[in-house]
Amino acid sequence: MRVSILLPFHNAATTIDVAVASIAGQTYPDWELLLIDNASTDAGSSLAHAWTERDQRIRVLHEPRVGIAHALNTGLAHAHGTYIARMDADDISHPERLAKQVAYLDAHPEIGVLGTRTSFASTMLEHRGMQAFVHWQNALLSPHDHYVKRLVDAPLAHPTVVFRRELVEQYGGYDTGPLPEDHELSLRWMEAGVRFAKLPEELLTWNDHAHRLSRTHANYSVDAFFATKVKYLARWLMRKLDGRPVIIAGTSVLCQKRSAQLEAEGIIVSAFTDVKGRGVPGRPFVPHMDLPPAGKAFVVSFISQRGTGDRIAGFLAGRRLKEGVDFVLAA
Repeated sequence: MRVSILLPFHNAATTIDVAVASIAGQTYPDWELLLIDNASTDAGSSLAHAWTERDQRIRVLHEPRVGIAHALNTGLAHAHGTYIARMDADDISHPERLAKQVAYLDAHPEIGVLGTRTSFASTMLEHRGMQAFVHWQNALLSPHDHYVKRLVDAPLAHPTVVFRRELVEQYGGYDTGPLPEDHELSLRWMEAGVRFAKLPEELLTWNDHAHRLSRTHANYSVDAFFATKVKYLARWLMRKLDGRPVIIAGTSVLCQKRSAQLEAEGIIVSAFTDVKGRGVPGRPFVPHMDLPPAGKAFVVSFISQRGTGDRIAGFLAGRRLKEGVDFVLAA
């Protein structure tokens, strides 16, 4: 068995048939689909079991503990494949998805986790933020791109990923705590040196709607994401700084809060910088035009306004600072 696809579901009666049909229609044949029923109370469970009678490659598992991480770990425990693929009950995999991902991973043993670009569809009247996020994700293709942007947000749409089974055995599965389990797993595996990449084709339709967990569950709130990534940011800085001072880009109330969280993880913040020239009371301030040259400090940007990150990265790069070496975007 080459590929085990993990598809957890909870009360997904309105979408699960289309999602499963998109896997059944894959051009790549050597797969098993594990439908993990996560305490469903609607007709989704019956629909899932009906698929097992139509295709012997499909199995239904049951995980009574509500939570996608519990369901995914149950799937991992029963998976037989060399590769593990993810899929959500409200998305659609395009027919060539698995064929292209398996071929790439077979040809690139240095890559541990492979995603794809996504097509975006939404039933929400206001979806500009999500649309912008998908556009940002789709722009990241190389392992370097994924690594340096990992502290901005999740660089891969997790329902698109295929990863090597041995990574679970080496670095662990999904954390079941109150956090974004997919981003935490990515940060943990990247910290261990696992390389992530993305195919340039849009091979999954990512359906945005009012009931999507990323919109409704506290585990995927902005604060939950930051509380997760600040721990990995701090550990990374401890290994990387080599005595250099840390300068925080951003002096807003939110940036000050994020800075305090970073300091609580053991990182000393030496100064703040901001293009508006406003400082933080009682803290040293460095005008943005007077930032130290490459190799003399490390800039962490907590400025989170949409589109600002690219402008900050461009400004710092123009001063010969290198992303991932002299600065990082972390908001």
